Amino acid sequence: MADGMMDPRLTGALQRQLDHWQRFAPCLGCNVAVIDGRHGVWSGAAGWRDPGDSDVPMPAGARFYIYSITKTFVAAHLLQRGLALDNPITAYLPHLALPDGVTIRRLLNHTAGVPSYTDLADYGPAVRQNPGQPWSVDAVIERCCGGPLDFPPGEGWRYSNTGYMLLAQAIETVSGRSLADAIADGILTPLGLNRTCVAETVDRGQVTPGYTRQLSLDEAMIDVIPIYHPGWCFTGLMVSTVDEVAQFLTALMQGRLLEPPQVAAMVTAVETGVAAGPFFPRPCYGLGLMIDPEWGSGGLFGHGGEGPGATTWAMYLPDFHGRPLTLVAFCNTTMGAPPLYLVKDLLRILAAA
Repeated sequence: MADGMMDPRLTGALQRQLDHWQRFAPCLGCNVAVIDGRHGVWSGAAGWRDPGDSDVPMPAGARFYIYSITKTFVAAHLLQRGLALDNPITAYLPHLALPDGVTIRRLLNHTAGVPSYTDLADYGPAVRQNPGQPWSVDAVIERCCGGPLDFPPGEGWRYSNTGYMLLAQAIETVSGRSLADAIADGILTPLGLNRTCVAETVDRGQVTPGYTRQLSLDEAMIDVIPIYHPGWCFTGLMVSTVDEVAQFLTALMQGRLLEPPQVAAMVTAVETGVAAGPFFPRPCYGLGLMIDPEWGSGGLFGHGGEGPGATTWAMYLPDFHGRPLTLVAFCNTTMGAPPLYLVKDLLRILAAA
């Protein structure tokens, strides 16, 4: 596998394509990283970090909230811990009033039926009114884990952030440590990802500014990073760069973090039954991985994320024109969808290389 820098002609073509996409993009700025098994590594930036009278260009290597890409880290670390996937979550969190069918595996692949707190009618308004003061975990459990399930465990699929909140709690219970320390010991330190962490407090200048109207009472576009508490993401919310997420996803998919049976479990896909547009011919989900087995290039494996101030996307293709390829893109604006046209634009350049 190539691990050096790409040829300048190829990096120039990629940067020109990124700049062109940025002209039409619904975001202020963007970072991209590519690990190409034949041509090497590249990262680039386009657009702006800050708007205003003294516009600041978006630097390469900025740190972002990665939102639901965090789920892939949580799933990988649970597998590292060796928890029995078909054990009920109550084996680790006995205070929960959930049936035995709500297992670790079903929480990981969203087939457990536990309602998602992000679907609650009062969640969005609560974040908007008090962005710096999240609910307690007990409040979420009371709202989502004591009543009817969305469907009997194993008999449906629905994305559940509550499920990953419970998995994060299980990690803390089994490890006796915070989620931040457990993931650092299991994943970040071994891979040398020293600019990645689980966020635990309101940011004080480490995360690049992130813009949205979601948390503005008058729907103005504002930088929410100084006011948003990551505790509103009860699943855990990580900070990282495109380069380090690309390194993590590549290491995960190439068997450098988990044993082969564990990787096989992660990539075992269940049908979501959710229409996801032409980019995803057959959207499926594994253990902390969005999967499309019919995407081509040996299948698509990765995850997206979105929240106040950021839209993120990470994908791994095992056989992209005869080599593995990882592509990660972060945007510092809430966009409503991943930057999939950017992905297509860059893949066209890489396919011709």
